[in-house]
Amino acid sequence: MCKKIHILLTAALLSLSLLLSACSDPTGTNNTPSGGQEPTQDPDSAFTLTAAVAGAQSTLDPAAATAVGSTTVLHHLYENLMKWEDDGSGIAQLAPGQAESYTVVTDYAGNATYTFTLREGIQWSDGQPVTAGDFVAAWQRLADPANDLPHRKMLQMVSGYDQPVPEDWAEAEPPAWDPAKLSVSAPDDRTFVVTLVGSCAYFLEEVCASAYTMPVRTDLVGQKAWTDGTVTNGAYTASARTAAQTTLVKSGTYYAANPKGPETLTFVPSAGASDYEKLLSGELDLVTHLPGDTLQALADSGSWLPEPVTATYGVVLNTQRPPFDDPDVRLAFRLAIDNQALVSALGDLTVRPASGIVPYGISDYGEHALRQEPAADTQSAIPDANSPTEPAAPTVPWDFRQHSLEKVTVPENADYAANCQKAQALLAQAGYAGGGGFPVVEYIYVESDVDRTIAQELQRMWKEQLGITVAIRGLSQEEYDAMLAPAQGSDESGDTPQAPTGEFFLAGQPFTGSYNDAAAFLHPWHSQSHLNWAGYFSDAFDILLNSAEAAVSADARDAYLHDAEAILLMDAPVIPLCYQGGSSALADGLTGLYCGPNGLYFLSGITAST
Repeated sequence: MCKKIHILLTAALLSLSLLLSACSDPTGTNNTPSGGQEPTQDPDSAFTLTAAVAGAQSTLDPAAATAVGSTTVLHHLYENLMKWEDDGSGIAQLAPGQAESYTVVTDYAGNATYTFTLREGIQWSDGQPVTAGDFVAAWQRLADPANDLPHRKMLQMVSGYDQPVPEDWAEAEPPAWDPAKLSVSAPDDRTFVVTLVGSCAYFLEEVCASAYTMPVRTDLVGQKAWTDGTVTNGAYTASARTAAQTTLVKSGTYYAANPKGPETLTFVPSAGASDYEKLLSGELDLVTHLPGDTLQALADSGSWLPEPVTATYGVVLNTQRPPFDDPDVRLAFRLAIDNQALVSALGDLTVRPASGIVPYGISDYGEHALRQEPAADTQSAIPDANSPTEPAAPTVPWDFRQHSLEKVTVPENADYAANCQKAQALLAQAGYAGGGGFPVVEYIYVESDVDRTIAQELQRMWKEQLGITVAIRGLSQEEYDAMLAPAQGSDESGDTPQAPTGEFFLAGQPFTGSYNDAAAFLHPWHSQSHLNWAGYFSDAFDILLNSAEAAVSADARDAYLHDAEAILLMDAPVIPLCYQGGSSALADGLTGLYCGPNGLYFLSGITAST
């Protein structure tokens, strides 16, 4: 992670491939300890692939699905305007899906209009043509608040999403939300047009390639046949769905069917620790949550990294309660934490120490790619034929977190001893030398074994390095939420520009984003955000986020967001501790798997080797 990286200009689609850090064998299965069974299927014949990556699916409606693993199932049943495909080297890249091409025009105000041209001859699984009107219907249905669909906010950047209502609700009822005012249209069967408010850097990746904005057949909406997914436009269609499993079979109408891929995909809920034994016995072909000894062997091989899960765990500091209204105190608390030691105490190899609030798996959208620079002292060295073979370096995507290591955020290999010296000096500067005179403060968290371990480690580090005693207390989720919420009767119209905070000092908190973008992790700390539990206010931070929102240039937007994160780390209203991760394994003899953040797996390209 410390090797020097060059930023190179390259094609836009290649630069956008970073949303999905896919790998043909993402867990380094070739390095998995032996014992797995070879597939019993004849590689030249149709085969069934059984994967324990998705829970029981209550619906196969793209706009309504929320079950564990639903995005993996939906990406096989349906295809959006854009799609994700393996580029041949294990990295997924954005590619044309149902749309063969698109153009984008930005007006003087920075609002982008995308025009997609659908492929000729694309069909639903019952043989009817897929039209641009199907996409219009899907987006209008998703955006209409009357439908109360869980992923509605995905379309908040589309013009017409926020429709005006009467200012005086006491005298007039607001008019019904009008789907026709959402700026999506189909001038003809092969043309889909959408106009945005602004440019939205992540529009193609997060909206046009999303599982939740897949097209719908208006004549089947609400009917059991459509809800069960028996009529789809993707590589597969559903043949059965029960609480025990979901079974998909290849569609005979898909334009790009893979003759070598699995004929049948069977998704079964994970049984936990026993899944890996089922993989070794041949009962399962793809599993997640590998046992610790297997993960240790992969980690020792030097060719494995945790699959990214876009979630960060950290500490929220109440900036409106002394002593944490002093930025020197907050920074001292951050610098006194050894993130690597904390992760080691958790004993989970899929967890990584955090160097910023934005986790791995979140894309940068500027035009750049990665190239490793050879070390200066080895450029002219003659290879030693007798030297042992070095393990292959892990494939690391060009994402926001990786990019930040080249910029101004905290490096992963920071000198902890030097950090502690600086923390002690900052604490003394704030009037609490050696922890003397520091008031009693409490760290709260939602009770669990993991959260308790984190709390205990933080308590120990703050005592050893700062001389400060911090009380820790595990709460129920309801008790925790009540302490973070502002007290009833709090006045938001006071002199401070930020919202009031709850009655807490320090709180352990997981952070997730509703979409794959750094802004989703940074915007909660904007002074006007209702999620700003810290009560944090910074003119510079707000300006950078506002500038990023208004930016048309993806490179400029990336830069604003990186600088905003750097300010957040220095002001320390929130302290990132660790990033969550995942793991998976594919049965021996199978290749062609690629994956994305949060357990999104693509299985249609998996083949059985001889």
